[in-house]
Amino acid sequence: MLEPTTRTLVRGKANGVSVVKILLVDDDLEFSGFLRTAFESIGHCADCLEGTQGVLAALAHGDYDVVLLDNKMPGLSGIEFLAGLKEREFYIPVILMTGDPSADTAIQAMNLGAFDYVVKLLDFDSFLDELEPKICEAAALKQSTKEHVRLPGDTAPGAALQMLGNSRPMQDVYKLIGKVAGSIVPVLIQGETGTGKELVAQAIHSNSPRCNRPFVAMNCTALNENLLDDELFGHEPRSFSGAGEKLRKGRFEHAHGGTLFLDEIGDMPPMLQAKLLRVLESHEIVRIGGNEPIKVDVRIVSATHRDLDARVREGEFREDLLFRLNGMTIRLPPLRQRGPDDIKLLVEHFLIQAAKKMGRPNLTLQPAAWTMLCEYPWPGNIRELQHVVRRAALVSRGAHVTVADIELKPSFAEHSAGASSAEEQVASSDIRTHIGHAVKAALASEDANLNQTLHDLLDSELLRMTLAECGGNQVQTARRLGISRNGLRAKLRTLGLE
Repeated sequence: MLEPTTRTLVRGKANGVSVVKILLVDDDLEFSGFLRTAFESIGHCADCLEGTQGVLAALAHGDYDVVLLDNKMPGLSGIEFLAGLKEREFYIPVILMTGDPSADTAIQAMNLGAFDYVVKLLDFDSFLDELEPKICEAAALKQSTKEHVRLPGDTAPGAALQMLGNSRPMQDVYKLIGKVAGSIVPVLIQGETGTGKELVAQAIHSNSPRCNRPFVAMNCTALNENLLDDELFGHEPRSFSGAGEKLRKGRFEHAHGGTLFLDEIGDMPPMLQAKLLRVLESHEIVRIGGNEPIKVDVRIVSATHRDLDARVREGEFREDLLFRLNGMTIRLPPLRQRGPDDIKLLVEHFLIQAAKKMGRPNLTLQPAAWTMLCEYPWPGNIRELQHVVRRAALVSRGAHVTVADIELKPSFAEHSAGASSAEEQVASSDIRTHIGHAVKAALASEDANLNQTLHDLLDSELLRMTLAECGGNQVQTARRLGISRNGLRAKLRTLGLE
């Protein structure tokens, strides 16, 4: 049993959040009472419920920042309640507590959208040291995202910005947005083409103190070097042939007091990299044809799909500029790493958009079509998914989108049909080589049970590799191997891999 703390806690703050309204849900009223006393002693507000039965009503009437939820309770468990929240598309940060930790519970909790997962430690002080910063961080995320970073369940009409995704990688992105938005440090967003880097930049701006000032975007690959120079820094009248009689302000001046988003910064020409570095160091620009420096107050958010460290090594990007731009890095996951639930959220969103635009009733996907979309690797990420869904909605007949309506890249169709690639042939050859070495080693050992030894060896490697591929998720691993989760657990125990 945890004992209440006798020391004074250090009051936590996360991104400006100092007072957090907490809903404690635990059938151990003595324990939740200890927690409430501890939190209220440092200025937070906390209400207690004995079970999950009244949680939805409490959330509907109370403006809570975070739910602290025990897992093992009479009636609905914490995991079951999380699943119900997800089904209702109701978003509030939930921190799941358990006194009986297991890998399965942790994985399930995060897959169901829990903000975090904590183990009830026997040392109450250590437990609070771990828990209180997480509560502040969860509250900061909720407050910073509830208006501008659209999450499932946030359906404010007319919202211009919509970020969808309940997967852990995206929750990590939301956390970073909440952490960095209130500061003025430059942010570098890295991610493959089509992952939504500009949406993240807009979310940072919208959740920052500069939210009522301009957000100005510039794609560094859209123009040649001279035109990009003019776009960024502007020019004085008659400063070059075709400049005209009027002064022209550049993007830096237009973004004064706000945020300048430089997309595909990795492709910026070297001459402009040097000019940008001077601006970041001096906070001044000089227009083309001008002599007088002009003070600018601009927060820089940049993005790239390139590996900037590799570009630096190749001499294509300035290392000193990378240091200046990289005050904080946010890495956007590719769609293939976000899981089927995020793909379904995005597909449903794009279908609703397409149906509304075409003046049709809402469309749904047939099960086979869902499977096809969830298994496709999406090299073009969200942008490609949006294009595929819009086209499917356009050509579909009736209320359902079928497999025949979906057009994916031919390479995927060929792969799905079982076409053998050169890479697959090489992989097959490598596998045969490794098996041959294992058989020779086993024969040399004069093992009396050679068949079982080799079987266990191959089974062990298969389990290790599949677990790694699935990020340690036992449910996905069992599905990939075509066995039950209990069967997977039994194999892991037998082979000593637990």
